[in-house]
Amino acid sequence: IVPSAPLTPEDVVGVLKGRGWEAEIVKQADVSALIPTSSDGLMKCVDGRPSDHSAMDGPKALGGVYSIATNRGVTDIEGLKKICEEVKKCGSVPSCHGDEHAHPAPMGCGFFKLWSQSKLEGIPAPKFDSEEGQKAILEAGGVYECLAGSHEEKVVYINFVEGTTLAPNGDDQAFVVDAWMTGTYNLDVPKYLVAAASTVEQ
Repeated sequence: IVPSAPLTPEDVVGVLKGRGWEAEIVKQADVSALIPTSSDGLMKCVDGRPSDHSAMDGPKALGGVYSIATNRGVTDIEGLKKICEEVKKCGSVPSCHGDEHAHPAPMGCGFFKLWSQSKLEGIPAPKFDSEEGQKAILEAGGVYECLAGSHEEKVVYINFVEGTTLAPNGDDQAFVVDAWMTGTYNLDVPKYLVAAASTVEQ
């Protein structure tokens, strides 16, 4: 038995084109906005809107810590808190977000909304609501951020350069998916990237 070959950028381009997307590979040297991650940075949502929090140099993941929960089939509060502890041990600050428009505010995360409404194929819905999830993440030492404005993202960056990310830019919004973190947390990469594509499409 040999391990599966890692997913390559070429594989991702093929999958995205198969879903009707335009996709191309961009070299690290051509992305001047790429920055190193730090231990103070939030593991935050891929959402490109500006945040009320300053620590934007953490890895970007679907719904922040909810990305790990959905990938592993974790649907309960205790499991969510354990993920928060794991994120801290791996050198990031666990987080979730809401926005100025949603009621309750934590439902302003589109990924959590889709998850809670069973709209992510093959992924069971959580047994907690957005406010219970927010409370659990805060109790586990995480952060809740509020995002401003409306979605104006025109591009999705799927970043394979380990230990790097892009900070949200309110004047030039983009979804940022730091795909390298799937290795850090031993996630199912195809499942993760399909969930990312499905989230953006919805």
